[in-house]
Amino acid sequence: MWREVAQPTRAELPGFTGRAYARAGLAPRRVSAQAFLASVRAVLEAGRQFRAGLSPAVRRALESEFPWLENRHEHIPPGWTPPLQFPAEFSMFIDVPSLDQARARWQLIAAINEIQQAHYSSYAAGLFRLPELNAHAARERALAINYFGHWAPDATGALWRQCILILDGLNAAVFDMMCDKQRGSMVGHSILGAVTSGDEWRAFVSGLDRPQRLLNVTPLR
Repeated sequence: MWREVAQPTRAELPGFTGRAYARAGLAPRRVSAQAFLASVRAVLEAGRQFRAGLSPAVRRALESEFPWLENRHEHIPPGWTPPLQFPAEFSMFIDVPSLDQARARWQLIAAINEIQQAHYSSYAAGLFRLPELNAHAARERALAINYFGHWAPDATGALWRQCILILDGLNAAVFDMMCDKQRGSMVGHSILGAVTSGDEWRAFVSGLDRPQRLLNVTPLR
């Protein structure tokens, strides 16, 4: 259903940047592969930094009560990671006085994010001429199903829309990072990595052959 109604990028790329991105498939596959891995590493690291900055009570709840969220994308190999910081609105949305609200928002954000990213990864497989990303997308879809299997919080339509808006903001931040020459030079590092770090992509593809670790579903709520 999500693929039928939502754009895969969930971010607007205007002008030259948009035209260049639409033609990303013309770039060498190895360059696109390095850019993809770097962007995923950036998001994973930004997520760790985000949790570290939460208030103590909310951080404890998110780190101790959601074990099914802890084994995400273990097949991503280490390598160059561009700097990325999530928008402040994300912290404002999650780090609220009510722990029950924080828990529900965190679970919804995590699960909906995997739905969105599965759609994007499938799209990117064609855009970047990297068919291996279809297997990556399948893992993200499996994560979303597993997450909601553990807990599907009651949510009003307003809360659901808020979660999507927050995720759109995160996606916009990622695309801004990839296009901002001052914060990491994604193009330069990707070209260099295509020449010097081919083992990263091979490790990623090999990692896709290992089953995704999913915590057995034992609904708690």
